[in-house]
Amino acid sequence: AAEEARLQGEQQTAAAREEAEQAQAKSKKEALGRIVEKAQALAALGAEVVRADMDDRGSLDAAFDGMTRVFSVQNWSTSGVDGEIRQGKLVANAARAAGVTHLVYGSAGMGEPNSGISHFDCKVVVEDTMRSLNLPFTIVRPMPFMELMSQKEYYPAMAAWGAMPKVLGWDTPLPWVAVHDIGVAVANIFADPDRWIGREVFLCGDMRSLREARAAFQADTGKKPRGVPLPLALFQRMAGEELVQMWRWLGRDIAERGQDQYMTLLNATREVCPEAHDVAGWLRLQAQRAE
Repeated sequence: AAEEARLQGEQQTAAAREEAEQAQAKSKKEALGRIVEKAQALAALGAEVVRADMDDRGSLDAAFDGMTRVFSVQNWSTSGVDGEIRQGKLVANAARAAGVTHLVYGSAGMGEPNSGISHFDCKVVVEDTMRSLNLPFTIVRPMPFMELMSQKEYYPAMAAWGAMPKVLGWDTPLPWVAVHDIGVAVANIFADPDRWIGREVFLCGDMRSLREARAAFQADTGKKPRGVPLPLALFQRMAGEELVQMWRWLGRDIAERGQDQYMTLLNATREVCPEAHDVAGWLRLQAQRAE
């Protein structure tokens, strides 16, 4: 019986490892597909879609020609940290050359150097470049996405129910924001440049523990959320060390700053996105859409 149990455990681990490897490879392939689909959806709404490459200054110059506003966001998980710095600087310089009157930069973390999280620290480098160029810009710093609790296409899929509790525990109140609300906030920032240029904006719609979020999920769907049952060490090998390090940093930062300071971020978010979703409302909305 003991040997059967051991073999069963090995099979489960092998299956979980294969699922994780497939998910990692699939996420990169699907990323381009999602970009194309989203571009097509924007075009259907009447937007003019222009192709550009953030590693190609010429294509950025062409895309920014005649533009007054730029929303700059890079992805370290596909370009690497050095690539994110390179792309962020290229976008900033192209925006400056084009005479862009307002750049909104999608950053992360708390904006402090030497955090130990490479994809936080590289954004500080880009921010310093924007300041050196005297660009008129606003920085937005979103907290973890609510979509990690509800959307399988967000990598790592459903991480809130798998690896995150192993790092942060079930009862630590965590800051969350819906990606939809980031979009609303950026649109509102662009609509009122005199108010927002020169400011940094932390985006946090709610502070809820994973246990509270799981209860809300179950209340709205009638089911417990399903996470991939990977051992943390295996998850770290598959998804990379950066994500686990980031979650550990978040737990330490909440403990050091205190929940009250994070609550001030939540209150400040209402200034730029008055109807920002809370966790229960977001999960309820996702359950309704799935019906």
